Amino acid sequence: MANRIVIDSLDTATLHCPNCDRQKVMQLSQYNIQKPITRIKCCCACGHTFRAVLEQRGRDTKNMHLWGTYASREHDRWCGRMTVRRLNSRGMTLMLNLNQKIIPGYKLQVEFVLDDAKQSTVKKEVVVTAADGRYVSAEFSSREHFDNLGPYLLFNKLLG
Repeated sequence: MANRIVIDSLDTATLHCPNCDRQKVMQLSQYNIQKPITRIKCCCACGHTFRAVLEQRGRDTKNMHLWGTYASREHDRWCGRMTVRRLNSRGMTLMLNLNQKIIPGYKLQVEFVLDDAKQSTVKKEVVVTAADGRYVSAEFSSREHFDNLGPYLLFNKLLG
């Protein structure tokens, strides 16, 4: 029987190996999955191969195009321009302008411009949860959005 895995609103899926119980968070933005249910074959680092079913539930969020920049204090080579593709109160999915090997767990400083009437600038610190090529999923270090991002998320119903 195949494992059922839900793709969340940031285009990430957490795979669990039934043999060794390792888990891996995958970034799925570049695959452009259209079907509500997709069957995949996974290979774990332990050598075990298993089947999984990817389900898209409640993913009615649309792609965004909010331009900005990112930088890392820990590694000088990780900086450049980006586009925010998905956004909610928990985190964001970024599309980088260059293909960089950003490792999950590192912190990035992001700055982007909202598409509201004031063209508000948002500066946040995020922690990378998954990366695949030019696509990076990251969660906010702080869940409190007292700046211009809070009203933007509330107005556009991007909470969750």
